[in-house]
Amino acid sequence: MKKNGYLLLGLILTLNSSSVWGAAVPQLQRAVDVVLPCEYVLLQTGHGGLGFMRQKVTLILRNITMSTEQQMDPLPDYQLPEEPEMTIFEATVNLAPLPFAERLLHVECEGEEVVCEISPLFSQFYAAHIRLPEISIAIVARTESTNDVSDQPLSDNTIVPMTVGLLVSSYPPLQKASVSEEVTLNCEVWGDTEGVNVEWHLQKDGKGQRLNPEDDSHITMTQEEQEGRKDLSLIIRQLLAHDDGTYICAVTSGQHQLQQILQLQIREPPQVTVFLSTDPTPTVTCCTNRYYPLDVEVSWLLNGVPVTHASPITSSHRRNKDGTYNLTSYLEAPMPPTGAPPDIYTCAVSHVSSDDPIEVQVHVLPPETMVSSGILGFIISFIVFIVALKGIYMFAQTMREGEREMKKTK
Repeated sequence: MKKNGYLLLGLILTLNSSSVWGAAVPQLQRAVDVVLPCEYVLLQTGHGGLGFMRQKVTLILRNITMSTEQQMDPLPDYQLPEEPEMTIFEATVNLAPLPFAERLLHVECEGEEVVCEISPLFSQFYAAHIRLPEISIAIVARTESTNDVSDQPLSDNTIVPMTVGLLVSSYPPLQKASVSEEVTLNCEVWGDTEGVNVEWHLQKDGKGQRLNPEDDSHITMTQEEQEGRKDLSLIIRQLLAHDDGTYICAVTSGQHQLQQILQLQIREPPQVTVFLSTDPTPTVTCCTNRYYPLDVEVSWLLNGVPVTHASPITSSHRRNKDGTYNLTSYLEAPMPPTGAPPDIYTCAVSHVSSDDPIEVQVHVLPPETMVSSGILGFIISFIVFIVALKGIYMFAQTMREGEREMKKTK
């Protein structure tokens, strides 16, 4: 009994240890201040018409909550200068933890180029837009001032306190994908998400259209919502070439409207095949199929050198049902003289989907070599045919012998 008691105790301790080690790593939250160089942009009317006034300012995002898995050294709060060298917009951010907060925190430290613009909206509201290579952020903030700021230039070197009421983020701003893949165009709203609406639009070839998932089975809009966050991303399944374009996530909340612009580029590399035909004249044909976008360049090489003895004939672009394109190029290929080595023709296809040209080769043999190859091919085919006949005959013999044995047994 005593031994069994020790075993039971050991089992309990082992299970308890496993549950501790298997538990999720707790997330630590902390508030940080992010300082960004920015530009104040004001639309003005002058004698020459409408124009933009730009002024360098500083944007401080105070109290951004970030989550980490490990304890970090404390960071001092940003101290406002008594006499600022330029106007400072001090925006307090009382939102849920932002997954990109740490990315914003290190932008200035790493010396990266960041696009940041602040513009007045109406009454006491400002809009700020922050763009990095992999993330775009739009913010609506309200000032404590009771004055209408929509058409007023900034006072010199002042501090403008604000509170962020709504933030819209998307990442990445540019995606590249192939036909038949699935992509998610990210668009998330942070803040008071009650009453928030979203519309997705597609801009292409100078035309715009509103996307409606109810009318198109290959697109879906997520509606995941947590406290202080709403995911309004667009999912596109089984991509087609015509899905290429500029997508706009337009978020409306009360009187405010923010939008995120995302680029989706379809990049489908061409499928290249080359073959030789001798009737009526020796010709090499290069088929370039199922590529997108349209721009493609086909060139010919003979033994590694650009072809100069003839000009290729190239067809027009032919469009497939999925929006991809086909193109065919023909080139006369005279046979090399008797006794000469074979000529190597290379079809080189350049396309934006590939960093290097796609090259496919075909060999054009001297006449006697082609005849010999033809005879050899006929002999091999004949041998294969005879072997197959012999196999069928032996199989039939085996079946007949089996039937005789069965009759004898009966």
